[in-house]
Amino acid sequence: MSESFSFNAKKAGAWRYVPALSFAAILAAGLVATVSSLQEVPLQKWREMGDVQKIVQGEATRMFTTQLNEHFSWSKTFAKFERAVRWNLARDAGPNVRVGCDGWFFLQEELTTFDGGAQNANARAYMVGQIAQTLKKQGIQLVVAVVPDKSRVEQQHLCGLHRPAGFAQRGDDWIKALRAKQVEVIDLYPALNSFSGERYYRTDSHWSEAGANAAAAAIAKHLQSAGLVDKFNAELSAGAVKTVIAERMGDLFRVANLDGLPAALRPAIERTATSTVAPVANNSDDLFGDGGLPAVALIGTSFSLRGNFVPFLSQHLAAPVANLAKDGGDFDGSASAYLHSKALQQEPPKVVVWEIPERMLQKPFKPSERAWLESLKQGKL
Repeated sequence: MSESFSFNAKKAGAWRYVPALSFAAILAAGLVATVSSLQEVPLQKWREMGDVQKIVQGEATRMFTTQLNEHFSWSKTFAKFERAVRWNLARDAGPNVRVGCDGWFFLQEELTTFDGGAQNANARAYMVGQIAQTLKKQGIQLVVAVVPDKSRVEQQHLCGLHRPAGFAQRGDDWIKALRAKQVEVIDLYPALNSFSGERYYRTDSHWSEAGANAAAAAIAKHLQSAGLVDKFNAELSAGAVKTVIAERMGDLFRVANLDGLPAALRPAIERTATSTVAPVANNSDDLFGDGGLPAVALIGTSFSLRGNFVPFLSQHLAAPVANLAKDGGDFDGSASAYLHSKALQQEPPKVVVWEIPERMLQKPFKPSERAWLESLKQGKL
């Protein structure tokens, strides 16, 4: 027995025009978008596409398609729509961010294994050892502060996310390797794990103000215990910190491309402590050199630029700290720039604190790191 569909235009009434009108509207919208997009194509590109030889060879068609894609006026709108759909239907934050529970985001890099990871970590330990020896000959003490992964300190918020079992000893093994090379090193995990509460921002890859303050206090205490600085203030001075609770959009929002979405379509922005920390005045007992460079210079990554870490460190030391850390500097960026600078030669500090995140230890070497490693093997800084 067969069945057939019979369409009765009279019964459909005005609805029979909907498909045709919808199709026409889509064509019109596409035409408007295409025309407005092509208006953004540079004149020089139109001249190149008009070359007869390129038209005959089909190259002009490829160039036209490329220019249309690059200047398509609605691409950002479509991208936002796609991100909103992925987040709201599947809680998908993209390839670089993993979602835990209760609004916690984690950087995929912290959960990724790398080929030759152990060898890379050993090579970086060798580099640090060589650098420490070179600085010591110049009368400068290198102190390395290892920042533990957010996924290790805040692992109770992973909620099903897999952190490779081999990472459990990654930081400890590297610290042991440094100490075997007579490098002064501080493991910041005990300081961050010594108190309850949030040590890292929920939607950021960096430590919160509470975590940054705990790390700063641990470093200051270590420097004082080692006789590298004169003072250590366990408690911050009264009135030095003024705190309000405010919304803060973390860097993982941007990494996940969720920052441009309307509030109703994206995760909630966390409310957290946002403080102003009073600067520490220069003290002649803590300074030396013609330019008055602080006795403690800090090199490292974006961790040194987040959570008021350096202001807290200055408060605990009761002395200013020269912050030479860099955003996006990875393992070598800030260190290489400072250690090869005239500033180090002309105004050497007493102590260089090198803040190094655990998550960078096993990453593949960049060309700049590889070149520096080869230089260190030749006995050159």
